[in-house]
Amino acid sequence: MKTILTLFVLFASYYFLQAQNPAKINLEQLKPFSYMIGNWKGTATIQQQGGAAIKVNQEEKISWQLDSTLIHIEGIGRDPITNKKNFHAYALLFYNPATQQVGMKSFTMEGRQTDAYFKVLAENNFEWGFDLPSNRGKIKYLITLSTKDKTWIEEGQFSSDGTQWFPFMSMNLVKL
Repeated sequence: MKTILTLFVLFASYYFLQAQNPAKINLEQLKPFSYMIGNWKGTATIQQQGGAAIKVNQEEKISWQLDSTLIHIEGIGRDPITNKKNFHAYALLFYNPATQQVGMKSFTMEGRQTDAYFKVLAENNFEWGFDLPSNRGKIKYLITLSTKDKTWIEEGQFSSDGTQWFPFMSMNLVKL
């Protein structure tokens, strides 16, 4: 009798684990972002606090990682005249089964990092953002991808109170 009970528990556990396949769940939750995968090039403009704008030639390289359970994003912005790297960031886009939400962890060449939310607004329309440290405000980015035009349009906005938003960054890319 003990052997039958043990076998039952083993088989039940096996089927339970198969039904809870985390890799399959991650892939399903990240599927709306699949058009982002690939190489993108274009320009970006960042408005600095003092009013001066910085323009860069921007590249985004995006790939599936770990059997399509993560999306890796690398962004590099270079001065259009000197080709000097002005911006370099890595990010991982992932599904968190504990919160049942998509999140993003990003790192910049200056040593900063963020834990950001990342949500689908509509097909190929996304919003991601984070709170600034010490309650200094919020940052959000709105992304629109066009499969027809092969474009990625992104606008960054800042808010000190979460209600009134001010644009500070625009990016226009084309999928290669």
